Amino acid sequence: MKKSISISLLFSLSLFANEPSAFEAGNLDSPNPYGLTTSEKYILQNKKEIDRLKKESIVYFSKIQELEEKVEGLRSIVEGVDKNLNDLRLKFEKLLKDKESSKNELQNEIKSLNEDLNKTVTLQKENFEQIKSVLKELTSLIDNINNSYVSKEEFKKEMEGIYSYIDKKITSIKKLQQKKSLMSKSGAYVFKEAKRLFREKKYDLAKEYFEVSIKKHYKPATSSYYIGEICFYQKRYDCAVRYYKKSASLYSKSSFMPTLMLHTAVSLEKLGEKKQAKIFYENLIKKFPKTKAAKIAKNNLKKLR
Repeated sequence: MKKSISISLLFSLSLFANEPSAFEAGNLDSPNPYGLTTSEKYILQNKKEIDRLKKESIVYFSKIQELEEKVEGLRSIVEGVDKNLNDLRLKFEKLLKDKESSKNELQNEIKSLNEDLNKTVTLQKENFEQIKSVLKELTSLIDNINNSYVSKEEFKKEMEGIYSYIDKKITSIKKLQQKKSLMSKSGAYVFKEAKRLFREKKYDLAKEYFEVSIKKHYKPATSSYYIGEICFYQKRYDCAVRYYKKSASLYSKSSFMPTLMLHTAVSLEKLGEKKQAKIFYENLIKKFPKTKAAKIAKNNLKKLR
């Protein structure tokens, strides 16, 4: 009888050994937990969600680091302005110590430096405002991440908006600095660079240079003509006509008048102003009969009729 009980007990223990331990039931740290109560299942689900959010947080903070690098780029721009400001101060001090300078020259230089100094200070303030704005956006983003998790797609969309905002601000600052720098150059230099950019078909940048040339009253007729050409090649015909008209009103005897009249006629034709285009074609043929532009005008006029 005792022998029979022992065999039965051993058999039961061997079966138990192959079964999961009862003490493992409800163990949330187990790779495959089982025997969970409703509350434990809910806790397990939250645990998995927290693990997922931790992984996403790594991505979030990586993006934040990129934003901080953008801000650092803005700081570099401001440091460059600081250097320019310091250079102006040094130049100012040098002029004051230079006893050989005449009184009038010194006054003119001081006036010029004072203007540059005021411009630089204004630009400095603008740059600080840009940085404050970007930092505000960055702080808002971090607070949003800390207070509430968002979906991956929502976060991606929000980050794209922040990137776009920062890029536009940086571009705006660079353009402002470039214009400030160009205004300090001579009209001849700006015009020469504008023509070089035009030949290289860097039309948008060339247009900015020609606009500065006009502001400096250096060859405004020719600069207006080139801006008209830029608009023409970009198929912005209303803009082209406007600048061609401005150029012709400033100086009507320039060497580029045949081309100006031809492109004005073509632009008007593209805009549906066929009657006006016809008048320009006819005037071009009449005033400059032996030019290549007149030959093209004749062919276009035949098609127009």
